[in-house]
Amino acid sequence: MQEKGLAPNETIQLHEIMTIRNLSLTKIITMSPLVSDKELKNILKNNISASQQHIKELRGYLEQSMIAEPEQIK
Repeated sequence: MQEKGLAPNETIQLHEIMTIRNLSLTKIITMSPLVSDKELKNILKNNISASQQHIKELRGYLEQSMIAEPEQIK
């Protein structure tokens, strides 16, 4: 019978992706006040929303991990 959840290597890969997304989101949020172009501000705003949604989805997948504790994911 197969166990449900992610294998350890999948968990590590998802964690790496989540780290990159978090760093990207932090950079966008930090730099966005310096942007004066309205079109670029809209692009950044959309990117922030998309990044936040992706991070939520990644957290959901990480909760299925066989090696991660739920309190480590938050």
